Amino acid sequence: CNTIPEDRLPRHLLKGDIAFVESLENVHFTFGREISKPENLLEEGFHAVCVAVGLARHRMLGIPGEECATRAVEYLWDPSKYDLGKKVAIIGGGPVGVDVATTAKQRGVEDVFMFYRRTMAEMPLTEKERKTLFDYGINIVGRTLPTSIKVKGGKVCGLTTQRVSLPHRSTGSAKTIPVPNSEQHWDDIDSVVYSIGNEPALHVPANNPAIFGAGDVLFGSSTVVEAAAYGKNMANQIDRYLSGLVPEHIDRPVKSTWVLPGYSFTPVSLECDFFGYKLSSPFLLSASPLTDGYGPCKKAYDAGWPCVIMKTAFDGVPIHIPNHYMCKFSNNTYGNADNVSGHPLDRVCEELKRLRKEFPDRLTGASTGGPVTLDEEFDKRGWQSNTKKLEDAGAMIIEYSLSCPQGGDGSEGAIVSQNAELAAKIIDWVMQMSHPDIPKLFKLTGAVTSITPICRAIKNVFDKYPHKKAGITLANSFPGLYFRQGPHKKEWEEGIVMGLSGEGITPISNLTLASAANQGLVISGNGGPFDYMAACHFLALGCQTVQFCTLPTKHGVRVLEALVEGTSHMLAARGIKSIKDLIGRALPSSITDFMSLSPVKQISSVNPDLCIHCGLCTDCPYLAIELDENRIPKFDPSLCISCGVCTQKCPGDALSLRDRTQAERAVAPESSWQTIRIAVDTWRQSVRVHRQTLQQCDVMSYL
Repeated sequence: CNTIPEDRLPRHLLKGDIAFVESLENVHFTFGREISKPENLLEEGFHAVCVAVGLARHRMLGIPGEECATRAVEYLWDPSKYDLGKKVAIIGGGPVGVDVATTAKQRGVEDVFMFYRRTMAEMPLTEKERKTLFDYGINIVGRTLPTSIKVKGGKVCGLTTQRVSLPHRSTGSAKTIPVPNSEQHWDDIDSVVYSIGNEPALHVPANNPAIFGAGDVLFGSSTVVEAAAYGKNMANQIDRYLSGLVPEHIDRPVKSTWVLPGYSFTPVSLECDFFGYKLSSPFLLSASPLTDGYGPCKKAYDAGWPCVIMKTAFDGVPIHIPNHYMCKFSNNTYGNADNVSGHPLDRVCEELKRLRKEFPDRLTGASTGGPVTLDEEFDKRGWQSNTKKLEDAGAMIIEYSLSCPQGGDGSEGAIVSQNAELAAKIIDWVMQMSHPDIPKLFKLTGAVTSITPICRAIKNVFDKYPHKKAGITLANSFPGLYFRQGPHKKEWEEGIVMGLSGEGITPISNLTLASAANQGLVISGNGGPFDYMAACHFLALGCQTVQFCTLPTKHGVRVLEALVEGTSHMLAARGIKSIKDLIGRALPSSITDFMSLSPVKQISSVNPDLCIHCGLCTDCPYLAIELDENRIPKFDPSLCISCGVCTQKCPGDALSLRDRTQAERAVAPESSWQTIRIAVDTWRQSVRVHRQTLQQCDVMSYL
């Protein structure tokens, strides 16, 4: 673990884990002793032995000059001991090679080349690791292997390589085939680092039940998390062996499902009430491809979701679902041009009945809509007919789509809920004939100048039907334009209207929900939550439930487990005893007014133990940061305006803002300490005036 770069595995976390193990009773460490055979420890009186020595022996290629090559693990153990020169060749294309490449770049190496026997696409890397190679400008030389390392005076001075091919559909262990007349000479290579894998220096006897193995020593290289899981599994097996029990069968040793006694996954219950229904958590699966039919909904229920809203379906409206309707703006922000289900409403009704029968303890809902042709009688019949059909089928809650972004420019008939009068009219049609015990949710868009007048118009409709259950879903996907290659335009990429979803629109939804929170409406929040904390923000802003779509689309419906556990532990850590106590916790003043934000400037500071010496912070837009002789950032208090850009971009989380000393305050940009005091006094006065204005506005609104 100590060879993994600091920015990937912070040392203080590793030290904390080790300190925890050291604190356990009857755990003893013995250092400086080599064990050649595990059996010897049994002869010394130990009742069981676990071999967890990892992969300590370096593999070699057997080519001339490789005795002068640097071993990857040795380099990563202490990079400061090595001067790799200006141009470095790394042999191997795995994660360790990536760590070597990025570390070398951070320490000033100008050019790094990675030689790999396969193509870049075949490198055993994660998406993040591939991106890292691009970000650092690492040169990838695929289908190439070294044939000799040139050495002069005991130092590397070059490298000879040869192109290779692999048999068709070969596996990772297939032998390479040299390509004739493809030799290349690299005469300006200063160092060669071997990263072609390691092998165990100690083997686990297969015929001794008292000797166990854990981690890489048995199945090869793995991640830290997998190695820890393997260790926990083997600890359980050893305990069973010493207790005289038969060892358990483990399908995947690198995945642990054994729970330590005394640990609670949900220290705080997430049970909540929604329109009188008891839910195991406030997390709902939104109308989406994940709920398009019986099969996907059953899969979601099997994963534990307490409620699904079946994908939007209706009668009497033409259905158009484009090919390739999904796009990705960033890793966690998607876009879609898919607004409805392709299934007829009759089929949805039959599947809804089946779900209710098989999962009577869940809240099974459906989503629908209707025509918007401006022929009011025709449109009214369509909305009411679809409602009646779903109610008769047993829908426990019905949601109405008034906010699909894939309609055009936001005029009437496109994004309906941008028009307060039209939205209120349609909602009134539904509420007129709505069954009082079947809640109705009306999904609105956040793509409006202000959500407040729309909420007020809807509240006026709801007030006409006090005995009926109704609320809103807010804020849905956000309309945007996505460019892609298409058949319809030759002069430029074609632009298509997409509904943005996921992490990128969460701040927009937060602001929309904060504005709607005090309007007296039941709100089911959606539009962007991508982790449990984002969902908790929605709840703190007054949402009764939170709907998910993009997160489980990317990570699968079993992500619910992480959402529930994360929320529960967060509540416990903050002393919040229930979801009821969380809902509305940020209200009524969820937004700190702009003029209430302090103008007193702080200054950037660095934790040298976390700094990885990359120098990214020196791209400060105010030229306030330079590196000292140890490549640690130093800050000019006369230029730093405490914008916080450097703290956001630091890959090692080494930078933060702190209060200024008296001397630093005296040279703060655009203000001496005296002018800061004047600014603070002015700021306080403006806050008082602003608050008085807000109070007057509230009185006028009330009148």
